Formats: sequence, structure tokens, C-alpha cells
Amino acid sequence: MTKNTLLNTAIWVTRLLKIILIIATIGITSLFIYAQIDKDTFADQEIVLKVNPGIIGFSTIGSSVWKDDTKGGNYDLKPYTFGKLKTVSLYINYFKVIFIALLIFLILRAFETIMLSVKTLHTFSSRNAKLFRKIGVYIIVITILISYTVFRFESGVQTVSQISLTPIVYILLSFIMAEIFKEGENLRAENDLTI
Repeated sequence: MTKNTLLNTAIWVTRLLKIILIIATIGITSLFIYAQIDKDTFADQEIVLKVNPGIIGFSTIGSSVWKDDTKGGNYDLKPYTFGKLKTVSLYINYFKVIFIALLIFLILRAFETIMLSVKTLHTFSSRNAKLFRKIGVYIIVITILISYTVFRFESGVQTVSQISLTPIVYILLSFIMAEIFKEGENLRAENDLTI
């Protein structure tokens, strides 16, 4: 099965996606460091949260602005700029994005490992079943992390809540595949015993 073109293509695409993910993570980290060094460059950039709940789902975007007592009780006309973003909020959201990128990398690596085992005809093994379970758990954690986002500013806050059924389908598929591979391993073991 080493000459399976579709399987080889999938393996190479997975490797390419891992490289792209690493480059994107390095780019985000570089931008994060640069924004910490030179805060004036991005100070006037407005932060606008948007959502994409997936095929089936819902989302809500909330924002609130409060009066700035240091300016005589007036409302800030541009409360959601990068310069007014609280440092703690920036760090929390940065580490959240990096952790999600790490989980996606682990999903891709597990999927590549499964495809390589299929390529070498070691398809039904307990290792592949465990990898599919891990993929399901990683997707659960990613879904929880992306379901709620908060940006706190000096005189306001923006929140996004979203729930989508698309990740739930992926979670179910990964756990179903884990059970299929586990059952395949049991059948293979029984077959080896009968021979």
C-alpha cells in the first residue's frame, strides 16, 4: 500500500499544514513582541471582533462602553483601539491563540501518524484508536477555547460567544473512528488466534 497516491498526498498535505501552522505561529509571536516593543505603531488600530459560527450554530457579540471620569464623565469616542487594550487581556488572548495552534499541530501530527500506519499496513492497532480519542479530546478543548472571547479596554469591553455544531460532528467522528479501529484490532487479534 506504499504506492497509494491519495494517502501519500494526504500525508504531504498534513506536513505542509504543519509547516504553515508553525510559520503562522512564529509570525503571530513576532507581531506580538513587536507590538509590545513599539506600542505607538498599533495604538490607533481599532479592534473589531467578528464571528463565524460554522454551518449550524449561533453567536453573540457584546460590547459596552462606560464613562471616563478622568475626562469629565464623557464617553470615549474610540474605546476599542489597540492602545487602550489592557495588557492582561492581550496576554490572555495571545496565549489562547498559541495554545489553540499547539492543539491543531497535535491533531495534524496524530492524523499523520495514523495515515503512516495505514500506509505500512498497521491500520487496526490500539495506537490508532488512542490517537483518534486524543484528536477528539483536542477538538473538545479547542471548541471550549474558541467559544468565548473577551477583550478588556480602558473604558469598555468586547465579548464574543459562539456555539457551533460543526466541531461536535468532528468530535463524534473521531470517537466513532476510535471505536472502529479498536474493534478492528480485536477482530485482527481473533483472526490471528484462529490461524
